[in-house]
Amino acid sequence: MDGSKVIRIIGAGPAGLTAAINLAKNDYKVIVYEKNADVGMRFHDDFQGLENWSMEEDVLTSLETMSIKASFFYRPIHKGLLYGPSSKVQIESSKPLFYLIRRGKSHDTLDYSLKEQALSLGVKIMFNTCAGEKDGEIIAIGPKKVCGIAIGMNFETDLEDSATVIFDDTVAPKGYAYLLVAERKATLASVLYKNFDEANQFLGKSLERFKSILSFKIKNPTKFGGYGSFSIPRSAMQGGRMYVGESSGFQDFLFGFGIKYAIVSGYLSAKSIIEKVDYDTLWKKHFLQQLQASLSNRILYELLGPMQYDFLVKKTGSSKDPRKFWMRLYHNSIYKKFIYPFALLRYKLRDFKSRPVKHWSLLDKT
Repeated sequence: MDGSKVIRIIGAGPAGLTAAINLAKNDYKVIVYEKNADVGMRFHDDFQGLENWSMEEDVLTSLETMSIKASFFYRPIHKGLLYGPSSKVQIESSKPLFYLIRRGKSHDTLDYSLKEQALSLGVKIMFNTCAGEKDGEIIAIGPKKVCGIAIGMNFETDLEDSATVIFDDTVAPKGYAYLLVAERKATLASVLYKNFDEANQFLGKSLERFKSILSFKIKNPTKFGGYGSFSIPRSAMQGGRMYVGESSGFQDFLFGFGIKYAIVSGYLSAKSIIEKVDYDTLWKKHFLQQLQASLSNRILYELLGPMQYDFLVKKTGSSKDPRKFWMRLYHNSIYKKFIYPFALLRYKLRDFKSRPVKHWSLLDKT
C-alpha cells in the first residue's frame, strides 16, 4: 500500500465515488474532479431500479462488502404488474426483485449519499472542474455515446406504491415503459433502443397506455430525458488509466440496468490499486459473463419481438419464484454462448450508428 500517493478520479458518479470511498478507507489521498456544480446533475430526482435478480446475494449486502452504506432512499419491490402486447400478469417474490431508489442531487438520492460518504472520509471533490482523461488514474465520466434513451416525467399522484412495466413496441420500440410510485410520487418513462427522434411521441403513448391500465391523477409534472451507453471492451484500460461504469460501457444490454455495474467496477478499480491486481482481470472475472449473457438476451429480445415480450411476461408470471427465473435469464448458458458471436457482430455493426453524447444534449431539454 502506498497511502502517500494521490489518486485522481475524473467524474463524481457512483463509479467514481465508490472508487474514492474504498481508496480513502485504505488511507489513500483522493481527489475527484467533477465538471458539474454537484453530483447527480444528469438526473432529475427520478425513481430508478437497483436490480436484485442477477445474483443470489442481495444487492444491499453486496454494497456493504464494497464499503457503501445504504444511507439513501430505497424501497424493496417484491411485486408488480407486467404487460406484454397480448399478456398481463401480476408477479410477487419473497425476496426483493429490485430496490426503488432515487437519482439526482437531492439529499435522499444515491448520488448525494455517495458524495457525503466520500467527503466524510476526507475525499476532496473539485466541482465545476473540467479535467481531461489524461489527468486521472480512474476515469468515471459516464457514457460517450448514445445507445439507448429514456424519456419520462416525474409527478405527484394519488396512486399507492406500485411498479408497472410494459413490453410493447407501440410505447417503447425494442425497450419498455415503466411507472414507479412511492409515497405519492411517481416516475413514468419510456426506454427506447430505436426511433430516438420520436421519443416525445412514445412518451405520450406510454402515458396513454398507463392511464388506460391505472386510473390516476397527475400533479406538478416535470419532464426529463436521459441516455445510456453499452459495450463489452476487450480492455477497460487505456494508457494505464482504468475506465469504470458507463465510461467503459458497463451496463446491462437487455434493459439498461447499470447502477450495480458502476458501483462494482468502481470498487474493482480501487481494489486493483490497493492490492496491485490487474483491473481487466478483476472485472472480467466478476461480470464479463453477465455482460455477454445480457447481449445475447438483447439480440433475442429484438429479433423475436412481440413473441419474446409475451414469453417473458407469461414465463415470469407462471414461475414459482420470478426472481430465480430472471436470475437464470442472466446466466450465460450454453445456447447464449452459442448466440453470443452473432450478437456481438450485430452490435458492432450497429455501434457505428451510435450518436456521440454531444449531439444528444437536446434530449435533456425536452
